[in-house]
Amino acid sequence: MENQEEVNNTQHGLKWGAIFGLILIIISLLIYIVDITIIVSSYISILWIAIFIGIGIFAGRDFRTKLGGYLSFKNAFLHALVVFAIGGFIGTVFDFILYNYIDPEIIPILIDTQIETTMKAMETLGGGSTDVMDNMAEGIEKGYTLQAQALGFLWKLVLYVIGALIVGAINKKKNKEEEF
Repeated sequence: MENQEEVNNTQHGLKWGAIFGLILIIISLLIYIVDITIIVSSYISILWIAIFIGIGIFAGRDFRTKLGGYLSFKNAFLHALVVFAIGGFIGTVFDFILYNYIDPEIIPILIDTQIETTMKAMETLGGGSTDVMDNMAEGIEKGYTLQAQALGFLWKLVLYVIGALIVGAINKKKNKEEEF
């Protein structure tokens, strides 16, 4: 049964990862159509986290139901990690294509918005030097390259592990009859 559960875990995780990736693409397109500058907003970051956790819980509950209502923490964690990693990868690839091929003219807009947002935050906290701002602007600009997007995805994997731990804890359910 354990082996069968692992196969189903991978297949189900891949399916939900693809669904999650499509949801991320749709949200990115909606943001792009409405106002691309809101993508750097802290409110959007909170929305992304809520969507990640919500999809992870929903996908995990679906998987647990398909397994008869019980799911170990290990398999709930691994399932959520697969969903997050696949969906995040699809979303990252789409964002790279959007920023670099579909509409490369939005990169300067995003850079200016990020700098403006950061400057306001730094002023609120006591300011920042011009040199710091220039270095930050250069770093932000490099953030849209393929190498930076790939490195960003690797850092996101760390966050996906944390999210998968949370979702795994929420979705696990022990079979009390098998414990005895």
